[in-house]
Amino acid sequence: MKQKTIIVGIAGSIAAYKACDLVSRLKKKGHNIICVMTRAAEEFITPLTLETLSENKTYRDMFKLPEKRNAVHVSLAKKADLIVISPATANIIGRLASGICDDLLTSTVISSESPILIAPAMNDNMYKHKITQRNIGELKKIGYKFVDPIRGHLACGYVGIGHLADLGQIIKEIDKILK
Repeated sequence: MKQKTIIVGIAGSIAAYKACDLVSRLKKKGHNIICVMTRAAEEFITPLTLETLSENKTYRDMFKLPEKRNAVHVSLAKKADLIVISPATANIIGRLASGICDDLLTSTVISSESPILIAPAMNDNMYKHKITQRNIGELKKIGYKFVDPIRGHLACGYVGIGHLADLGQIIKEIDKILK
């Protein structure tokens, strides 16, 4: 498979640390990885870690002056063969389903014509909530793909549906989309 550019979006979840392994594995497969973090994601992992693993700049701020005169979210969207959001919180899923583009990640996704893959991770009650399920349904209707969370140990101490899917399963879905 020829090298593809994959934007990995990271939202503010305890599962954000798994994005580091995802980026590393995708890089080892020969892909060009560009990371876009939400501000909340920075509470869990650092841009430096992602830059080291991806060997690319990690993007965080929509309003930082770009190196060239272009809109960062649009230029990132044009580069992407695929956008993967892992982990995706109920918040980011809801903002995307509502068309709210108030940060670099949501603006990049909505500006893109590339496939979008979302891997949710959250508390089981949040995941099963009618609003979250409605938002996921709306995104599926417009063609977004999902790798559903699994039953597992959650950060809140409970066991339930909401644990980020196995990275092998996420990568398998990425490979399927890129073929």
